[in-house]
Amino acid sequence: MSEQKKGLDKESIYELQKIDCNCNDCKFMVRDMSKLKSWDWWYEGRLNCSYRINYGNCIKFDKPITFIPNNCQIETQNCFEHRRDKPIAEIKNEKV
Repeated sequence: MSEQKKGLDKESIYELQKIDCNCNDCKFMVRDMSKLKSWDWWYEGRLNCSYRINYGNCIKFDKPITFIPNNCQIETQNCFEHRRDKPIAEIKNEKV
């Protein structure tokens, strides 16, 4: 019973995040906390804030971004790189 309550293990969560390709887990996302906090007034008193829009900047494309964490983003399937993934140069060196 207690095994069920634990939920997914870290590796399973990581794999799901790689499928979702959400900016929240991307190595190119730099969070914009000031913009996020500027919307606190709108979310006050709301019971379910799982849909809260987050803000940041994509350093890969040098543009502002918005996203809702823990949701699949179809538009980022080709540009997403997980923040825990090794850089391509490191992977190439391992294969040599």
